[in-house]
Amino acid sequence: MATPTPTTTNNKDGIDPTSLARTIAHMNKDHATDLLHMLIHYSPLALLQLPLDLEKPVRQLVRDLRGEDVDIRLVDMSLAELKVQTRAKEGAFQTRTTIAHTIPIHPPMKSWAERRERLVAMTKEAREGLGLPVEGVASEEEEGKKKEQEKIGKREKKGGGAVVDTYLAPRLFWDGAVAISVAFFFGCYAAVRGGYVEQGLWAWEFMQKWWPVGGADGFKWLVNAMFWPVLVIHIAEMVMFERTRLAKNEKIPMGGLTWLKWMVSVFFEGYMAFRRYDEKVAELERKQH
Repeated sequence: MATPTPTTTNNKDGIDPTSLARTIAHMNKDHATDLLHMLIHYSPLALLQLPLDLEKPVRQLVRDLRGEDVDIRLVDMSLAELKVQTRAKEGAFQTRTTIAHTIPIHPPMKSWAERRERLVAMTKEAREGLGLPVEGVASEEEEGKKKEQEKIGKREKKGGGAVVDTYLAPRLFWDGAVAISVAFFFGCYAAVRGGYVEQGLWAWEFMQKWWPVGGADGFKWLVNAMFWPVLVIHIAEMVMFERTRLAKNEKIPMGGLTWLKWMVSVFFEGYMAFRRYDEKVAELERKQH
């Protein structure tokens, strides 16, 4: 069955997209029943729109409802509301309509850091309002916090816990020299392919006189022969840097400006960008200790 795609685009409250996506995934995986209870408690009329067979008395139906009885998904969240979607289960109806609902958060949260505490409080209030037991809500949340701390601990053991959260410009001498050399090579290739190193032109005459191996023709042959190996190597370095450094860094999301700056640096600098990034991580780790 198709799952509604999260619409985590409303970021007017300055919520970190990665944290928002993680919270949504957690709620949908582990707290679908809680979402259902909150929806019914805070928006009672939604019960009439849910894809349910109302053969049982409403009170008994509400008490027995579980997340697996209704396909319910949290699709977005802000400081002031939860946005959920409900959909009929496979085979429940011929027409399987997705219905959007809004669960207000009152009063609105002051910051995204309150979300865990507020969701627990809303879950308790919803269960109490529906006449359901509230025992275990806090312990479930504590268990979630414990698991999160264990994940953080594992990350710290692997990488020291230090995270580079900004772009570090090339250092003037070695980093800059490598970047300029690589850029110069691609400039030479563009000149050769663009017809600027042909007999009768000044570039041809210059290379014919000063290039030590084969003159201008030797220069053109070497540039053309080196282009694809150099390009493949530098792209491979970008992929390696992304997978071994930036993919593990939640503070530099893929596609962002800082991410693009690092990618450009790695393309032109190669190893020098790796070393600059790793040296900064080591410096931050020393400060932590």
